[in-house]
Amino acid sequence: MSSADVKHAPAYSLWLGGAIGFLNYSGGLFIRDTTMAIETTDGFVRSGLALQGDIGARLARRFIPYGTFELGLVGAGTRFDGGPATTASTSFVGAGFRYLLGDVDSISFAGDVSFGWRKFQVSNVTGTWSAGGLEILRLGLGVDVRLSTHVTVSPMLTLSGGTLTDTGGDIAFAAGGGPRYTGSVGIPPEARTTYFAIVLGCGAHVDLLGK
Repeated sequence: MSSADVKHAPAYSLWLGGAIGFLNYSGGLFIRDTTMAIETTDGFVRSGLALQGDIGARLARRFIPYGTFELGLVGAGTRFDGGPATTASTSFVGAGFRYLLGDVDSISFAGDVSFGWRKFQVSNVTGTWSAGGLEILRLGLGVDVRLSTHVTVSPMLTLSGGTLTDTGGDIAFAAGGGPRYTGSVGIPPEARTTYFAIVLGCGAHVDLLGK
């Protein structure tokens, strides 16, 4: 068998793929009143699936800068229980960097950091409301398993958190009322709080145009 036929990580390649995982949110979207009560994430979105797509480049076998998009397939939260049918979704778009430590031709540790913009959105017959903000740090820890010269799979746990700043639109809750901050007013600094996201999933990527 020639060296070209032996399974190995290419030195350089176009890195393409994606991931699927279980997605859960916690924490809050904003402080809703003067008592400092927090509007929690579960009032707007429930747990669901995260679908992620990635495009990047493998450099010197171990270094992978990339762009990413994540779509959260989640259910509407408790604020809409008993009301009209409501759809909910979340999204994340950003850039990241993955580093592989260990035997990149077999099984290696994968450390992943990224940042970008996260958005929450809910919609029903009363309207559509969204809130978004910059997510400065998204941390992934897992392993990278090479199946062939061109294919890897990566079980990974991803943790992140952020603060929402922008809003758009309006929507009515099932029990009356609605979000405190609507339209393009945004969430003022004194009403901002922190949400958290966790994804437990597995990705698959291919190395193209590399040897």
